[in-house]
Amino acid sequence: MFRLKLDKILEDKPDWTMYKLHIKTGIRPNTISDLVNNKAKAWSPENLNKIYKALGLSSVEELIEYVDDKEQEE
Repeated sequence: MFRLKLDKILEDKPDWTMYKLHIKTGIRPNTISDLVNNKAKAWSPENLNKIYKALGLSSVEELIEYVDDKEQEE
């Protein structure tokens, strides 16, 4: 299963908050919250692109990771 690492990214960037990410990207706060908490059922490519650019990431691996379903259950 794929998951976003936004929670870790925001922890590592203390000057960034979900609210700041909302302001910089124009993505609804509820959507940002769902993405950060990995509760979103789908990811819009447009939103991922906005987040990627706003955070100044250099690789998609910084944003998305693969977690084995067995690891997810633990």
